[in-house]
Amino acid sequence: MSEALFKSFAIVGAGPHIGIPIVKAFLAIGIPILVIARPTSKNTSALPGNDPNLKVVRADYTSTSEVSAILRENKVDVLISTVTFFFGGVVVQDVLADAAKEAGVKLFVPSEFGVSPPAAGLAHEKHAFAVYAKSIGLPTLRVYNGLFHDFVPWVTALTETGKFHIASKGDMPGSFTAISDVAGYVAHILTTQPPSRLLDVEVRIEGQRATLSEISALYKSSVPVVYCDALPIEGVLAADVRTSYQQGFNVGAASCGWNPDTKTDDAELASKDNSLWEGHRWLTIGEVLGL
Repeated sequence: MSEALFKSFAIVGAGPHIGIPIVKAFLAIGIPILVIARPTSKNTSALPGNDPNLKVVRADYTSTSEVSAILRENKVDVLISTVTFFFGGVVVQDVLADAAKEAGVKLFVPSEFGVSPPAAGLAHEKHAFAVYAKSIGLPTLRVYNGLFHDFVPWVTALTETGKFHIASKGDMPGSFTAISDVAGYVAHILTTQPPSRLLDVEVRIEGQRATLSEISALYKSSVPVVYCDALPIEGVLAADVRTSYQQGFNVGAASCGWNPDTKTDDAELASKDNSLWEGHRWLTIGEVLGL
């Protein structure tokens, strides 16, 4: 007898970067999804307004009882979190985990969508959350996809300066995946894979493996390429975060195959779970950026 698939899905933190694309990916395959938005969120205006498979409710993310009541009322099997890493969003996931556990949620998909996070330093909150979820017995599915193709102009400060900054040697490869591919992948595996394949699992996907120097060449000299020790600070929000991410390329830490414990990169590991979306053609960086 085959294993019953997950049937009920909810998402918190449905913002413009990955949350709303995930919602749209579920709707595109005809699967109902519940969006739990903050009371003051304006992101809901970007959601489809006439899809019968979309339900939107509002809740205080800092209230375990409020979120739990919504999850229980809607019999949610899987709760997806896409809260932002910036501005303390990831920190509220402990509350969401408590609510999910209390409501009988079977799987929590935390806000990862990058590379395997270290126990200390940049993005350590993501590692800390995984430890916390395990401590309360809440199964998780962690999705590593590298950097979104769409974020290349941001991480290089091209958006603000008109120049492609490389704050590393530029010759080590990292993992990149299109937002639309990540969103579609999440919706696909959650609705087609048996729960036993997803509980307490890390999945690693990679749309394209490339170095920053290779990506800069796609612009065909249309923008200046600047090799530097650090991104410029003036007019560049979170320049230190971007510089830190880029410097990770030097040791392989921008790859989905990166192991923060052993400090090694495995190129084959980086895309090992692409196969769960059989037959899918992954978008290239050039296609997404129109290069």
